[in-house]
Amino acid sequence: MIEIRFHGRGGQGSVVASELLAQAAFLDGKWPQSFPFFGVERRGAPVTAYARIDSKPIALRTSIPRPDVVVVLDPGLLATTSVTEGMRPDGLLLVSTSRPVESLAAPPGVRRAAVDGTQIALAHGLGTAMLPIVNTAVLGALARATGIVRPEALDRAIRGFVPAHPEENCAAAHDGYAQLRTADPGGVPFLAPAAPTVVPGPFPDGPIAIRSSESIHTAAWRTFRPVIHLERCTRCNFCWKFCPDDAIELDAGGFPRVREAYCKGCGICAAECPPRTIEMAAEG
Repeated sequence: MIEIRFHGRGGQGSVVASELLAQAAFLDGKWPQSFPFFGVERRGAPVTAYARIDSKPIALRTSIPRPDVVVVLDPGLLATTSVTEGMRPDGLLLVSTSRPVESLAAPPGVRRAAVDGTQIALAHGLGTAMLPIVNTAVLGALARATGIVRPEALDRAIRGFVPAHPEENCAAAHDGYAQLRTADPGGVPFLAPAAPTVVPGPFPDGPIAIRSSESIHTAAWRTFRPVIHLERCTRCNFCWKFCPDDAIELDAGGFPRVREAYCKGCGICAAECPPRTIEMAAEG
C-alpha cells in the first residue's frame, strides 16, 4: 500500500487532486481511498487531503501520519507548515514550484521532485494569477514520479470527473508529466518540526494565553505578499493603520516594512495605499 498526503490551500484543488488520483487508481484496477481534512474552510487557508492505493481492499480508516509521498501544491507552505512531518525515510516529496528542485529541504533519505504547476495552469487557463489551479499538473508529475497510476487512467479520471475544462486539465496533466524535475535525497539542511508546546497546570479560572501572540506566525494562508516601493511612499501610514494583522511596522524614518511572518497576503494595504506604493507579488 502507498499512502499519499496532499498539502495545499483552499481553492487550489487539493481535495479534488486526491479524489482524481483515487479515481485513476480505480480505473487502473486498484483499490483506492480518498478523504479530506478541513480546518478553517476559507479560500487560501491550508488544506490537507489523503489518498491510499493498494492492490487489495483497504481496511484502514484513519489520517496518514506516516506518508510515503507528500505532495505540496503551494510552495509557500514549505516555510509555514510542517508538510514533511512523519515522512518515511525512503519517501517522495513533490512540490509545485519554479524553484530548483535541489533547493527543496527534505528529511534524510527522502527523494525530491518538482514541477512548475503555476506556469502550466496559467498556460492552460486554469484559475487566475492570484490563485492558479495546479492540481492536474501536479497529478501528471506524480504519475510519472511514482508510476502509481498510468497517464491514460489519469486522463479518463479527469474527463469523467472534472466538470469544467476537462481538455485543458488533461493537457495540464500531460505537461506536468513531461516537465517533472527530480533530485537525489539530501543536499539541503533539514530542520525537524519544533516539539509541541507542553502546557503546564493547574490554571486559574477564566481564559489564559499560554504563549505570546508574537510566537504564532500567521503567514500560512498567504499566496501573494505585499511589495513596497519606497521611492513612491509618502509615509501616510495608511498601510500600517489598516493592516488587520499588525503585519506592517514603521522604521526609524517612518517608512513601512512588512513583517513577513505575520502577513496573510490579504491585500488590504495595497488597496488602501493612496499613492499606490504597494503591489501584491506571487509567492514561490
